[in-house]
Amino acid sequence: MPGTLFIVATPIGNLEDLTFRAKRILGEVDLIAAEDTRRTSKLLAHYEIRKPMVSLREHNEVRESPRLVARILAGESIALVTDAGTPGIADPGARLVRAARSSGIAVVPIPGPSAVTAAMSISGSEAPEFSFFGFPPPKGTERETWFKRLASTPHPSVFFEAPHRIERTLSDCEIYLAKQQIIVSRELTKLNEILVVSPNIGKTWDVKPIGEFVVVVIPEVETGDRKAVTEEIQSQALKLFSLLASAPGISEDLAIELTALKLALTPTDARKAVKKAKILVKQQNR
Repeated sequence: MPGTLFIVATPIGNLEDLTFRAKRILGEVDLIAAEDTRRTSKLLAHYEIRKPMVSLREHNEVRESPRLVARILAGESIALVTDAGTPGIADPGARLVRAARSSGIAVVPIPGPSAVTAAMSISGSEAPEFSFFGFPPPKGTERETWFKRLASTPHPSVFFEAPHRIERTLSDCEIYLAKQQIIVSRELTKLNEILVVSPNIGKTWDVKPIGEFVVVVIPEVETGDRKAVTEEIQSQALKLFSLLASAPGISEDLAIELTALKLALTPTDARKAVKKAKILVKQQNR
């Protein structure tokens, strides 16, 4: 009887983010196919899981996939993991999944951490949809076309960038996405995690570009006339601002930016709303 191919999401930084189910599956399978066996070894050691591993990365996936499918057909169950997050999302795995499915093998997702959804969750966007753009092309007309397509997307977009290209990419963002909100997350869930919101990227970027970057682009809110700021919105603004400002690593300016995004206000109106709400609270407490 054939085994099963499990697509297992692993932590994007903090090892405590591995799900209970993922831990169980990793401990039960016959083999773990890992993008980087050295990195996966650290995760397995943390949870005292001892299983044989085989390397499955971008450069050998075509060659290794048939071999892994043969082992599954022979009765073994295999867990596919990548360096971080969910396999197949800007990571190796798609070829193996297609090969397994075409052979009639059960492919089971074990969901968990994802840098894409993590970044969107702290963006403040209320849009019901977003697009994932992967990594920008490194150069040439493909890169220019990619940025123009990103700029024309009417809903929020998310993309990844490598540390050695992030500064150039942010410069291009300022050119192609001048009127859009840009939210940059570095090293999500890790010790050096930071969050930067445009338009002050150049002024607030005071650390060396290291680690992984996730960028969220939110189109300019088309509101026509400026949104009327009622007392109810003022109250919501104060509650949201207070919650954000109390979080570690979030400045008051950043809290205002995120509050404005969430309530579809300009940063100026959001700041005024918070100020007026504070005054109203003081008056009510006298």
